[in-house]
Amino acid sequence: MMSPVLPIVSVSMAESLKKLGFSDVTLFCYNDGNLTEYQENLLLAPSLQEVQAWIGRRKRMDVLVYREVFFNEVGKFYAVIINRKDGTMRETAKCPTYNQALEAGLKVAINFLRKKKRRRKV
Repeated sequence: MMSPVLPIVSVSMAESLKKLGFSDVTLFCYNDGNLTEYQENLLLAPSLQEVQAWIGRRKRMDVLVYREVFFNEVGKFYAVIINRKDGTMRETAKCPTYNQALEAGLKVAINFLRKKKRRRKV
């Protein structure tokens, strides 16, 4: 099996994305919790960047990663989540790496979308 170049979402995030309607074709899938190359009818395992693009395109939410800078000293990374439908913004805690901040921002966006979906069902 080829190995992923970009960071892949966790199994739990992949399951949440499936519930939200994520169906873009990806290079990888999860088969009983193990990462494998794409096969039909398996749990899709997109990269963090693919999820970021999908949330922006399909759910109209931007997940942007920034690095704090203070007097020319660079610090940790954080994500800002912007809901383009109503302009609300959320911010994550500081993270040591870009990918950790992106993952944290995607989790915030996914949790918001899941709660919104549950409210519609009630």
